Amino acid sequence: MKKSEVNKIFLPPKGTEILCRNLVETTFDMLSEENIRNFKDRLLDMTGCIFGGAIVPEDQFFYQLLRRWGGLEQAPLFTTAGRLPVVSAVIHNCVLARANDFGNMAFSVFGEHIASHFGETLIPMGLTLADIYGTSGKDFITHNIAAEDTIARVLYAMPARWPLDMLLVSSAAAALAARYYKLSAGQAKVALSYAAVNAIEPGNSYFDYCQNYKLHNGECARLGIMAAEIAAGGWRGLEDPFFGHWGLISRMLGDEDELPALYEKAFAKLGAVYFTEYCFKRFPGGLPTTAVAQCGAAIHERIIAEDGVLDPEKIRNVHVYRSNSMRKNSYYNNPFKLRNHTNALFSYRFSACCALVHGTISVRHVQTPAIQANPLLVELAENATMNTFDCEPGKMMVKVVVEMKDGRVFEEIRDYNQAMFEYPSKEFIERKFWDQFNAFGKLPKSVGEKIIELAGRIETLTDMREYTELLTLKS
Repeated sequence: MKKSEVNKIFLPPKGTEILCRNLVETTFDMLSEENIRNFKDRLLDMTGCIFGGAIVPEDQFFYQLLRRWGGLEQAPLFTTAGRLPVVSAVIHNCVLARANDFGNMAFSVFGEHIASHFGETLIPMGLTLADIYGTSGKDFITHNIAAEDTIARVLYAMPARWPLDMLLVSSAAAALAARYYKLSAGQAKVALSYAAVNAIEPGNSYFDYCQNYKLHNGECARLGIMAAEIAAGGWRGLEDPFFGHWGLISRMLGDEDELPALYEKAFAKLGAVYFTEYCFKRFPGGLPTTAVAQCGAAIHERIIAEDGVLDPEKIRNVHVYRSNSMRKNSYYNNPFKLRNHTNALFSYRFSACCALVHGTISVRHVQTPAIQANPLLVELAENATMNTFDCEPGKMMVKVVVEMKDGRVFEEIRDYNQAMFEYPSKEFIERKFWDQFNAFGKLPKSVGEKIIELAGRIETLTDMREYTELLTLKS
């Protein structure tokens, strides 16, 4: 849309300034019951992912690197003992949360599903800062939701979202830090300036199975804190970090007289409706693998029902199909060939075969040593085929076909979108937490029970350290 078509009260930089005022002025009583319920579910879910992330062998050197660098004993290191400077601690804790790509994600803004990975930064970062400041549970919730909503609206306005949504994670982190640092609206805009100008994204790491997808979340948290410190220190920011001259979003348009088509709508119901991430993963790995894994798990159950046991040696072939309406050049379509953790997280073929063999996919199943210790699973995944099929117009579907050596054929089909976006039960969220907590295995059951209890009433806590101390080990 042309700038001349926009209501003058929203013309840049006024629109971003309105967002910043709402960011710093939001209070707990402005949030809906649904906001709070959903956040408490996401808190428990992400806490489980922090524990599950601690078991990834390839990441251990990275945590040791941060310890070796040392520094001020300022902030907690989750799943271990000790404290480090806040910028190191948030990197540590956010990488943990993203390690198995199992965290909650994706916004629904004005009814549109929008891919995003803010939560793996904002929730562990918020827990880290809440520990430093002794924040109340109500403020902890409010800080996170206000930051999410602010940048979700910017994301909604983007002319092209996925995968460019990743460029906004550092801005979400800066918005969160602005709340903890008690910045003014003007200072918050400065913080967003440095976050937007220095924005990073994972690049080609998914397609090339590079671990940068998780480092991204930690680095965004570090940048968010640095941006807030700079704003508090008095440096000048941009007139409008998103929609001004050479702003993060403006540069995508290539015309200084243009604004995104949805720019003005992004401000609708500001302060009355708060948009947050809401989507929970059923299995570790990319959300698009959900339906394929469900097909594999369903066939596992059917074979068990007929045979009493599933013997992988009796499986001849596994065939995975995606409907022609789905993305053709997705990295999920690629052959499974690296036999490692990162490849497993982003592979349709591995997801189908792993769920087929085990009946589910847990964080234990996707670790490199576990994969390489199961040659029958590796053989099935490496030999699995990837094909396409036609489905009902307007739908996206996946199908898994399993051929047995005795001639039987099992087939399951699932709706790709429905599998991703269906809200889970409380029981599922708790089972997912326990699976990862037990895989971590360094804390007693009583601690896990206490975490579940407190997550369910987090708004009643006067000091979030009552919760965060449960996420660490004693020295």
